[in-house]
Amino acid sequence: MSRPSMGRRVALELRSARPMTWLGPIAATICGAIAAQGLLISGETLLRVAIAVLLTDAILGAWRAAWVNTDWTSPMRGWKATPTRAWMLVPYARLGSPAARFSQWLSSRAKFWREAVMPQVGQSLTAILVTGLIALSVALVLGAAAFILTLGALLLAPLESELGEHGAGRWARAFAEIGMAWLIGDAALSQIFPPLDSAIVALLFAVTYRGLLSVAARPRLGFAIVNVAQTALVIFLLARGALINATIVALAFGALILWQTLVRAGRADSKIFLGRAQWFVLLAMVISALGIPH
Repeated sequence: MSRPSMGRRVALELRSARPMTWLGPIAATICGAIAAQGLLISGETLLRVAIAVLLTDAILGAWRAAWVNTDWTSPMRGWKATPTRAWMLVPYARLGSPAARFSQWLSSRAKFWREAVMPQVGQSLTAILVTGLIALSVALVLGAAAFILTLGALLLAPLESELGEHGAGRWARAFAEIGMAWLIGDAALSQIFPPLDSAIVALLFAVTYRGLLSVAARPRLGFAIVNVAQTALVIFLLARGALINATIVALAFGALILWQTLVRAGRADSKIFLGRAQWFVLLAMVISALGIPH
């Protein structure tokens, strides 16, 4: 694609990610908002929830994609520093002198940045810078608590990139897309840090999401993580005195167990399971949010 002679410096492209299910940051953010304020609706509430959804799904999603979809080792491959006098920033320095060595070191790094880093990962670096600034700016609109939570969410994407998108990094992804999204949705309406009850529920659904991420590759592990998290959720709701909420969540959990049985028996694959299971998890999220004292 030819470069324009003049115009804007940054191009942003928005498109549908087209996931197989509705589970994700949008659902978690809305449930976090329900946990903060229940079903009380006003114009300001809808606006703040919409801003929070934009932050947790589109903006933080673009931030994560820039980190995990980039091969950060590519600039190092094939690059070989060949210091010459032509590189020197101080041409009048004598070769071998401290000034010459420092000049060659500095100019070689500049050449590495110009010829290896920018062509390979320059677009991702620009996306990270722009989306990071946008995320923090939007979070400021929602309040100090949402701003601090957004800072924490931003740290999870490079952690996922370091740990591996398909390995231990799934924990970072789950906490970012569900846990932090829930907490940001809560803070967007309450404008304070979410209470412990909301944080615990957010944590348990993040763990549930982590289990679902493993169902396709390692179904036994994924089911085990989901079952532990949902069992803990039912126990927590019972301990908080939300008996009706705990009963509904337990029934939804029972439906998940039945679908797991079909997968183990070979009568359903992971796609069918996730397509059916999402509705029971979404129901559990909403009911759990309503069971948190407001």
